[in-house]
Amino acid sequence: MRPTITLAALALLAGPVLAAGETPFEKAGGWEIERGARGTSCLMSKSYKDANDDDAVNALVFAVAADKAIMTFIYEHWTWDKDEKIRVPFVLDKLVAIPQSAWVGDGTSLTAELPNSIVPRMLAAKTMVLKLDGADADFDLAGFPQAYESLIRCENTPKAAATATESTHIVKAMTFPGDGDVPPQSAFATDTAKIVLALQIRNLKPDDKLTATWVAEKTDRSPPNFEIVSSTIPLGASQLVSASLSKPNAGWPPGRYRIDMRINGGPVEFRQYFEIEGSK
Repeated sequence: MRPTITLAALALLAGPVLAAGETPFEKAGGWEIERGARGTSCLMSKSYKDANDDDAVNALVFAVAADKAIMTFIYEHWTWDKDEKIRVPFVLDKLVAIPQSAWVGDGTSLTAELPNSIVPRMLAAKTMVLKLDGADADFDLAGFPQAYESLIRCENTPKAAATATESTHIVKAMTFPGDGDVPPQSAFATDTAKIVLALQIRNLKPDDKLTATWVAEKTDRSPPNFEIVSSTIPLGASQLVSASLSKPNAGWPPGRYRIDMRINGGPVEFRQYFEIEGSK
């Protein structure tokens, strides 16, 4: 049976690919790593809802440029004036790392350019805190080391190889944990029964051949870039198509995976990445 694309998936696929035109690179440690719109730099980001703060959304976007570490800290209840400037202590695991770090506000966000020398301390830290007047703003840095390693790998990967996701035929892709009205995600449990790939396509005719190759890029149970299976995705009048892969009998091996998309037997035109997370 062909997988069902839910109403939620349709709505999400119809939206913008990425607000600033970034190209997905991979996911690591719960962070998203993306190549910037101009293809010349990479960034990493993480967001979550804080259960101890009425599920308020927190997010951090991080990048490096020359000798700077550039950060944008987002908190949904902030109301900073545009270009409002503040200086506050920047704390890592209860130790002040920068006594007077400079940040620029804009609505729900604060942005700073800090010395790149702060990175080793962030790699070793579990939490970062801005000591604001009247309240502390903290962010959970779990997964930062893995994400930073991926960020550097993205920076060192030639643009032509990293942007295999740029495609004239595939507008957007998302992965889902099986059928039903569920949100998209890029990380799955080892016991996920089925992973569904949903695609929005363009400029393809019903007699074109769209092939999806599922690849175990890096796991403990298979050699690197192990091809699991290839299948042809049926095409028709709809611009929304899908493919799926069921769980192996022994469960999904934890690691990094990708789906390579080819048109009419040509080279890889698009790649969608996802992770299988091991037991906590």
